[in-house]
Amino acid sequence: MTTISAIAHRGHSAAAPENTLAAFRKAIELGPEMIECDVRRTRDGNLVVIHDPTVDRTTDGKGRVADLTLADIKKLDAGGWFGPEFAGERIPTLDEALELSSGKVKLIIEIKENGLEDQVTALVADRGMLGEVLIASFHYQIGVRLFELAPEIPFVVLLGLDHELVGSEAVSVVDEAAAVNGSIFGLNYAAVSPDVVAACHSANLSLMAWTVDKEEDMRRMIEMGVRTIASNRLDLLLRVLSEAQAR
Repeated sequence: MTTISAIAHRGHSAAAPENTLAAFRKAIELGPEMIECDVRRTRDGNLVVIHDPTVDRTTDGKGRVADLTLADIKKLDAGGWFGPEFAGERIPTLDEALELSSGKVKLIIEIKENGLEDQVTALVADRGMLGEVLIASFHYQIGVRLFELAPEIPFVVLLGLDHELVGSEAVSVVDEAAAVNGSIFGLNYAAVSPDVVAACHSANLSLMAWTVDKEEDMRRMIEMGVRTIASNRLDLLLRVLSEAQAR
């Protein structure tokens, strides 16, 4: 059977607070092909790993990331909400995430805001990690810009539709992804269909389904021919993939 790649969504986020070094370490211990993380910029221009535009949900603080300095961000507890054993866990910088992953696992860096691609690629290049990362975004113009900045970095085109894509609609969205320098089409698993799989094959795009946390959905993705799956439940995904590939 063709190898299927596992992506730890925001690290092993079922076992540790998302987008923290603790979650990344737990993922690395299990051995996925890739870890996905999210990147935003602080008021003083630093790249930090956090999904939401505010720190409210995942820390003990309040406010927009863009309004806080790195010093402000580093004072926040990003782990206590998840469990007392993670109290004191901090929001990492992208540089810290790159240092941790280097030589161990590829990192998918999801750029959450337009205009960060220059700084992200410069940091990756400075660390000599151009071959160890992928860049993902819902902002398609980043893919075009990425081709100019660092064509060796694969671009993951993300689409959040949650209805099954069939027929001409499936072909249309896949063609759009390919047209913006997409190497991988990252699609909400609810939108994946055999038509999408076929269209990606025709367009020479890899297909990534996200975020797949139920066993039955993981098996359905595999049966349809999806070869890259992102999950918060990395432990479950690896077990399902191992069983599927042993058949």
